[in-house]
Amino acid sequence: MKLENKVAIVTGAADGIGKAIAKEFANEGAKVVIADINFKKAQETAAAIGTATFPIKVDVTKSKQVQEMVSGAIDHFGKLDILVNNAGVVRKGWVKDLPEETWDEVLTINLKGTFLCSKAVLPELIKNNYGRIITISSIAGKQGEAAGSAYCASKFGQIGFTQALALEVAKNNITVNAICPGPIPTKLGEYGIREDAKLRGQDPDEFRDWFISRTPFGVQGTPEQVAKMAVFIASDDCDFCTGSAFNCNDGIIMH
Repeated sequence: MKLENKVAIVTGAADGIGKAIAKEFANEGAKVVIADINFKKAQETAAAIGTATFPIKVDVTKSKQVQEMVSGAIDHFGKLDILVNNAGVVRKGWVKDLPEETWDEVLTINLKGTFLCSKAVLPELIKNNYGRIITISSIAGKQGEAAGSAYCASKFGQIGFTQALALEVAKNNITVNAICPGPIPTKLGEYGIREDAKLRGQDPDEFRDWFISRTPFGVQGTPEQVAKMAVFIASDDCDFCTGSAFNCNDGIIMH
């Protein structure tokens, strides 16, 4: 098993890509903290995955809650090796109409949340001279998308943050990488499609078909495919990679 005896925190792990990552990590031998703002759902996910899980309620925009999440993980499992920054939101809108509070919401959850969680785990990872930090970014972090200004800014920011932090902590044997998924049929992904379609006056199915048609294979991915990439990056098989933003998007973006 690739992650045997490792302890991981996965934020936004109650559903979607985060849930798939938590499950795949557990399958590979890791003990997993299921961290989510929806504690009831986190408990259900933890119970479904098995005994090597620990559900924690966290709002990743609140520094105190993030610190409590990290200390709770260490108290429960005795150590910490891996952080997956997965918690996030999607909001769509033309810049000329976008409310300031919507911009702030997206940047705070997606980007500030990544900063706060990464900062909070560093003392433990540095002490142990080992760690893996993985952030779930997006193809929107590599190429701008109309009506996605706030989301793109947050996802581009995550990749820049990944590169900067990777340079800071390489001396501590900590790798810092990102994953850039493409079209994945999760609740969050489907919400984004519906919002995009609404803004353009299109049927959601029509917009989804157009979006998928951009991929060379013409298919949507799955949360499990992203999860398998996360396992690779978290494992020692990926110990010579840091500061990278790995594509998992069927070739929509190739850089």
